[in-house]
Amino acid sequence: MKWLCGLVLGVLCAVSVASAAVSEKSSGFQDANTSYRTGDYAKAASLYEDLIRKEPSVAVYYYDLGNADVRLGKLSAAILNYEKSLILDPRNEDVRRNLSHARDLLEYRVEDSRNWYLKATDAVLRYMTQREAVLGVLAAVFVFLLSGIIHFLSGRGLFWNAWRKGVFVLLLLAGLVAFGKHVQRDLIRDAIVMQKECEARYGPSEHDQVAFRMGEGIKVFVMDRREDWSRVLLTNGESGWVKNAEIAEVAI
Repeated sequence: MKWLCGLVLGVLCAVSVASAAVSEKSSGFQDANTSYRTGDYAKAASLYEDLIRKEPSVAVYYYDLGNADVRLGKLSAAILNYEKSLILDPRNEDVRRNLSHARDLLEYRVEDSRNWYLKATDAVLRYMTQREAVLGVLAAVFVFLLSGIIHFLSGRGLFWNAWRKGVFVLLLLAGLVAFGKHVQRDLIRDAIVMQKECEARYGPSEHDQVAFRMGEGIKVFVMDRREDWSRVLLTNGESGWVKNAEIAEVAI
């Protein structure tokens, strides 16, 4: 079991380091950093955006762009880019700290009234990437199958001993985590309100009555889409339809 845990942790750490790494020689990266340090935040933001278009899977680009957006007073864009950075590098404490700071600057806030187990599940799922979750399942499946093959070839001992039961439980847990990441990424998608004021309506039409209003930077969960409208859910339980142009999904 110790060997298995070491293998899984090693794989996850390797993936995390690889996804967070960025070449210091990337074209424009040093120029963008120099512009940021000298206070030219608009130029820095433009250069970081160019880098993202060329290499959309580098976490530090979104992080640095978020920092520039905060300096420019674009809180919605900053929060969106911090969230994107966490998709690629979910355990980066600097990103989490700056994201929390950006949210503290918002004028409008939503209380998180979800049950404790939903909050805990969400926190666990956001602590790893989709790739890490899938690799965790593959590692557990590999070890489980390998131990079974060794058992049948040797013909010794009970198959369902304590060690294999532990591996099987770990496999089930890894499968649940991978499924949860799939739901989080593909079925109930995160989005950020990008407008200063956003109206959520009871239906997907401007003729429908306004259900509630939101301010910039608020995170919502996209539950459904219809043409130019999305049905969103807030952490306080409120739900309504908003225009797609007024929100941006947290996706790479």
